[in-house]
Amino acid sequence: MPPPTAEQEHSWLARLDHRSVFPAAVFGMVAVALAAELTRRAPPDLAFLLYAAGRVLDGATLYREVLEINPPLIVWLNLPVKLVARALGISDVLLYRLCAAAAVGGLFRLCYYLVRAYVAPDNGSFGRYLLLLLCFALFPLAGEDFGQREHFVLALFSPYLLLAAARLKGQPVAPRDAAGVGGLAGMAVALKPQFVAVWLVLEIFVWVRSPRERGAAPELLGALGVLTAYGIAVVLLTPQYLGLATALGPAYSHYLREPIYSLAVLAPGVPLVLFAFLALAALRPYARDRQLWELLAAAVGAAYLGGLVQGKGFRYHFYPSLGLGFVLLGLIALDAPHSARRVSERLYARVSRVLLATIVLVVFGAAVFDVTGGGQERRQRDSEATELATFVRGHSKGRPVAVLSYNIASAFPLVTEAAVPLASRFPHLWPFAEAYWDSISAGGALQYHTLAEMKPPERFLWDAVRWDLLDAQPQLILVLRPARDAARNGLRRLHYLQYFGRDSALAALFRQYELIAEKGEYQVFQRVPEGTRRTGPAPSAEPGRLDVKRAQLQEVRLQILDPSFLAGTLLFAAVWLASMMIDRWKRRTAGVRLTP
Repeated sequence: MPPPTAEQEHSWLARLDHRSVFPAAVFGMVAVALAAELTRRAPPDLAFLLYAAGRVLDGATLYREVLEINPPLIVWLNLPVKLVARALGISDVLLYRLCAAAAVGGLFRLCYYLVRAYVAPDNGSFGRYLLLLLCFALFPLAGEDFGQREHFVLALFSPYLLLAAARLKGQPVAPRDAAGVGGLAGMAVALKPQFVAVWLVLEIFVWVRSPRERGAAPELLGALGVLTAYGIAVVLLTPQYLGLATALGPAYSHYLREPIYSLAVLAPGVPLVLFAFLALAALRPYARDRQLWELLAAAVGAAYLGGLVQGKGFRYHFYPSLGLGFVLLGLIALDAPHSARRVSERLYARVSRVLLATIVLVVFGAAVFDVTGGGQERRQRDSEATELATFVRGHSKGRPVAVLSYNIASAFPLVTEAAVPLASRFPHLWPFAEAYWDSISAGGALQYHTLAEMKPPERFLWDAVRWDLLDAQPQLILVLRPARDAARNGLRRLHYLQYFGRDSALAALFRQYELIAEKGEYQVFQRVPEGTRRTGPAPSAEPGRLDVKRAQLQEVRLQILDPSFLAGTLLFAAVWLASMMIDRWKRRTAGVRLTP
């Protein structure tokens, strides 16, 4: 008996035509993703950007009194969220998450329209399958990156990707639809300029492969129009940004920078991306829509490049390439043959299907796990953070709080949860860490620069912190406790009190404080009321004596001993065995002789 045809293999796609299956699947994915997100503490970046928006609403000047290295669009988008949250008296983080879900949901609804109208108007089952892949990438797969700028970047580029697919088919597109989709792509570039390659690659791909000659397409004009208007707005509304970006941009690019060879193969999501490329090369002859495969691969590569150029190895930097890589893997798994002449083709086909199923199960499992409160480690971490926020709120008396740490997670969401102002225009003291980045991993004691030896970014930080602390006279100072000054302790070697205490005015300020608690990794100093005798030790420049358990200078590493990686590997093996058993059963019941 001949092997099953492609139509027989994909007959399950017809089930998506049932009027309740597709909307139920979409609703389930959105609900699970949003429920998991609402159980998590606010990520540091999200909390800071909402705080920055609040400071701007209170009259602070962005890029002068509130320092952020990124372009202003994300802060501007947070302004109405912060304003409405204040007016309604509700959590700004909660409102932001609901607005983010609504915005991404609206963009997914636009993708639904584009697929039905232009991409697959005559193939509803395939169109729904493509949309389900995209929905999974935009909601459950986002995970802890939900609401990050990269999350919006992928959502904003998705309509442009579908429009490009329609152009490749020679499908006529209404100019108004095309211009609107182009405008959304322009917003994606404005949010994260590092991902401009995605837009350019899609444009070039369509220009080269399009079946008909075109002039300036409406989507191109729409994107250029938005970017031009945004550039003018930046110059007029935040002229300080260009100067700040020039002064601190190169230093921030150097901070936490990973070796490119390490980042290229070990960054989050990269294994999926690389496998998708290999599977495409092996199974390309079986593609039902080869141009769509190649278009997606081009977008994946461009998004991967957008993550690489940032050089940091943070998961959210690679989320767009991870999401698009998942969609590409889904298309490959759909068309992958169940029988093929070459062993390599059979292997790639099976791995594609098993890997797709494993990713779906792992992501849904992780989301459900988060909804139920997560593991013991997360509950303990959240409990300690809540305790610290309550402590700070109770002892700050509503006055400013200073946080001396290189890590933004030290100050946020602590500051927003404690409802206190931050005593520094810097959300974290990353230029301090950057100034000694090259010598931190070296042996010997750290030698701090004199004022004359400081490069402009370090001097900028020094002057800003000095002015802010003396001006704010904070009620509390939280200091990330220094570890022993040894190479193994990485960034924890930095001694903030020793560094800033070299200034006589700051040294005099520090003498007005006493240690009132040690909370986790932080020493908490409180201002001694005038006329009151100190009962605790003053801030000290005494060297640290402890060693940290794991000092990690770099985000990228092999995680073969990570519990989630091990669980995913075991699940992959289980799905592999299950798929082989199912194939045996299908072949036996169909009367097909099983071949080795």
